[in-house]
Amino acid sequence: MARRNWFVFFIIIIIFAAALWVILPIDSERFGRQGMRLGLDLVGGSHLVYQAQFPEGSTADDRTKNLDRALITIQNRIDKYGVTEPVIQKQEGDRILVQLPGFTDIDAAKELVEQTGFLEFRMVELNNDGEPVYLSNYLESEQLSFFDKNAVGDRIFVNGKGNPIAFLYKDDTGKLSFRDEAGNPIEVDQLKGMEEQLQGLPLEAILSWIPARGDDGTQLTGGFLKTALPDIQERPGAIEAQVDIEWNAEGGEIFDQIARRIYDSGAYGTPQRALGIFLDKAIISAPQILEPAYGGKGAITGDFTIEEVQDLANLLESGALPMPLQKPPLYEEKVSATLGADFVEMSLRAGMIGILLVMLFMTVYYRLSGFLASLSLVFYGVIVLAIFKLWPVTLTLAGLGAFVLSIGMAVDANVLIFERMKEEFRSGRMLGASIEAGFGRAWPAIRDSNVTTIIVCLILIWLGTSIVASAPVTGFAITLLIGVLVSMLTAIVVTKAFLRLFVGTALARKPSLFSPYAGRK
Repeated sequence: MARRNWFVFFIIIIIFAAALWVILPIDSERFGRQGMRLGLDLVGGSHLVYQAQFPEGSTADDRTKNLDRALITIQNRIDKYGVTEPVIQKQEGDRILVQLPGFTDIDAAKELVEQTGFLEFRMVELNNDGEPVYLSNYLESEQLSFFDKNAVGDRIFVNGKGNPIAFLYKDDTGKLSFRDEAGNPIEVDQLKGMEEQLQGLPLEAILSWIPARGDDGTQLTGGFLKTALPDIQERPGAIEAQVDIEWNAEGGEIFDQIARRIYDSGAYGTPQRALGIFLDKAIISAPQILEPAYGGKGAITGDFTIEEVQDLANLLESGALPMPLQKPPLYEEKVSATLGADFVEMSLRAGMIGILLVMLFMTVYYRLSGFLASLSLVFYGVIVLAIFKLWPVTLTLAGLGAFVLSIGMAVDANVLIFERMKEEFRSGRMLGASIEAGFGRAWPAIRDSNVTTIIVCLILIWLGTSIVASAPVTGFAITLLIGVLVSMLTAIVVTKAFLRLFVGTALARKPSLFSPYAGRK
């Protein structure tokens, strides 16, 4: 028994040291250390509420589907800016709530959310010999005989990260000119010196992407897409992942014509199978068409991971907002970061005072047992904070309140155990027997009380994520749930391991050190 308890004790020490390393405020790029994720009310940011504008006659199902797609679209856009834990939710009356922690430029936040977005498909331009056309070809040649008259439109040149660096325009007179994303002219010499924008790629590696069009010149865009579903096949030793796409009737016909043109020789000579998927002029994927698609269906394949396939499928279905948003927003507010910092400081101060008062009471009343329970409480706090950081959990003011509340709840189990131990001491049992009996007989009450709290937390999580769609409610429930689960571990395992260390020692012969009134009957 003693050897096994020492083993458990050393495991506890190792877990505590690892958790302490996680939460220590050490900035280290080598280990990827980051701070706690704080919500809008603590770190400041932008708070926006938009009204979706649907055409007259829209059905309830269409509204629900388009609102869901709009949420995914906005989420995808915001993710590119690295905003930590944004809150994007539906509200009653076809409204959309957007909260961006740390995004204090409210005008930039509105521009980011309000842009409609444009999903389009492009293919690599080929010359008369069936060879790909690069940016260098346009800069070096004055005889642009390969300029495709059937695909009149802007050429896009993207760098190694898929971001546009230049656009080629053709005016009514047939004159070609280069421009940047804002529409400003770019001189040829300026293009040749764009080393930073090219991301290390030579001009000879910058492809010319032209709009993918059907035989009648109609460009293929996301407006024709019906469904895009991830298709993941697990095979022995490998996982094949692709996106199965289906177009509406018109889009299927256009896509079949494009796929046939890309795959077969035909008008382009040598097959060129690259089909680029662009969102707001930036390329998000350049998959290969392995075979022509027929019947409005096909598959986008490539060297994709499961997560990339799922993201691509979502992006294809929600690349552009399915409906406009009312401008200006119904409600907009810039939340002060200074106010958030004050909240954090006051919450931390309240938490520290609460922990010290609880530890003082436990030590004074339950003596050595209470002191060991206080050490378990320190272990509890470190473990919970480490879970918050690793999950990661976004801490809001409500979440911090739940954490402070869980500190008091964390000692409930210890109180029940120590009271049972006191009864065992009174019956004449020694420390070891009192510890085992106290923990064993207190466990049913501990289990039942914590299970009821867990059920309430799950109900609050369900309400906060679906019915009332409230981030503070969800944050409070998740934080309290983690605290309850960890408190059961610390009370049953950690405190018990600490107490067992004294079994067989000289202190074990003095029950009064472990429980008040232990010697009275």
